[in-house]
Amino acid sequence: MKISKFIICISAAVLAASFSAFAQEEDFSDFDSMDSFGDDFGSSSVASNPFSIGGEAKIAPRLYVADTDEDALSEKSIAVDPYLKLNLGYETDTVEFEGKLAVSKSIVTDYKEDILSELTMRVYLGNFILEGGKEKIVWGKGDKLHVLDNFNANDYTDFIIPDYIDRRLAEPMLRLVWNSPYSGKVNNIRMEGIWTPIMTPDRLGTGRWTPASAESLSNSVTELAGTIIATNPVALTKATSLADDLYPDTKTLEYGQAGVRLTGTVGILDLGLSYYYGHYKTPSVNAVKMGTYVSNYLAGKSLKESDKFLTYDKLQVFGVEAGGVFGPFNTRAEFGYYLTDDTAGDDASVKNNSLNWLIGFDADLPIHNINVNIQETGNYILNSGDIDKNAYDTEYDKDGIYTNNKIVLNISDSYAHEKVKPEVTVLYGIERSDLVIQPKITYSVKPGFELSAQGMVLMNLDSDDKSEFQPWVQNNNSFVQIGVKYSF
Repeated sequence: MKISKFIICISAAVLAASFSAFAQEEDFSDFDSMDSFGDDFGSSSVASNPFSIGGEAKIAPRLYVADTDEDALSEKSIAVDPYLKLNLGYETDTVEFEGKLAVSKSIVTDYKEDILSELTMRVYLGNFILEGGKEKIVWGKGDKLHVLDNFNANDYTDFIIPDYIDRRLAEPMLRLVWNSPYSGKVNNIRMEGIWTPIMTPDRLGTGRWTPASAESLSNSVTELAGTIIATNPVALTKATSLADDLYPDTKTLEYGQAGVRLTGTVGILDLGLSYYYGHYKTPSVNAVKMGTYVSNYLAGKSLKESDKFLTYDKLQVFGVEAGGVFGPFNTRAEFGYYLTDDTAGDDASVKNNSLNWLIGFDADLPIHNINVNIQETGNYILNSGDIDKNAYDTEYDKDGIYTNNKIVLNISDSYAHEKVKPEVTVLYGIERSDLVIQPKITYSVKPGFELSAQGMVLMNLDSDDKSEFQPWVQNNNSFVQIGVKYSF
């Protein structure tokens, strides 16, 4: 707790210094909205040279305060992973191409498929736009928070520290968009359809960012395998590959995804309806099948995908979204009904149906250039009574909590003609009293060259064992880091 207080004091001091040092400047900026991603496709006049090249290089050494002492810094207390991205583009009035290549230590070592970060090929056909490639598409009116954005998985190897779009994993997909020429009571009508031949599951963290659920599962499998090996030493030869064969193979047509979205403007409201068909990107656990699968695997028996005790449940999402400006408030909302194969809620191995929502707004305050962004997101698991009766249910919670609501607050400002931008993001988990504080300040030294300082404090205001982020709170994964980024 002393370390957390220390980080909070340092963070507050950085923000206070930023506000006071530049209080005489008079310029305005807004908290960047994610609404533009995946929605702004329109051909325009192109410069004589259709080719473009750009990118960015950044490095941000991070210090995990909990791993240090008064005498020295331990090796595990400092994390450094330099990152280089190269963007290649080609654009004419009817055709666009964009490719993004990325290189970092973690990408080269563990995730080589991310070297080709994104690849988009697009052609304009009158009122239609046809595109395909390895893409990130955002659905919903939320601002960096969504309940209707289901096509791309999340990369949680660095928790939620990277910006929303940066932690999304690009997916091979085909997309067709129709922009209606109609103009009347409903304007800006757009229909889009998306199909992906495979599915990429969420990428879970390892090491200090291993989720509690993954850690518990690993311990259960290890204990079970150890018991079997103790009575049958021959099984040891298969034990080394067991961890690699627990998860289903989602790189098949069985895990393809599809969806349609209709958006339009009625008066001051931007409205949307959407439908998604695919799978959950986090696995469910069939506790009953676990023992059988591990035993048969260690015995060297031939097993099918259906024999695995981890599954990615089928999922349909029926969504409604809305956004509009009311006076000084820029409002947004999303609502999704998540439908699985366990409508009755009595299948312990499949997630129940649920209601999911997001509602929020942002507004510019009449104080300097301050923008306040508040959003609340949550979900309610239906038929949770049956879950509470079965400790082996994949959604069982020892505290009997089957709602999950979070409030996210972002306060940002800018000074010195937008060269200095301080901000702080606070996330609070209502049911479990989790608190995450992320202060950040960036300074644009020259166009394209940026310095930044940021940190994160993780804590639980009730009890650690009740926390959704239990291992990270207990290990005190709070940190501070200094970054340098050059964009070209």
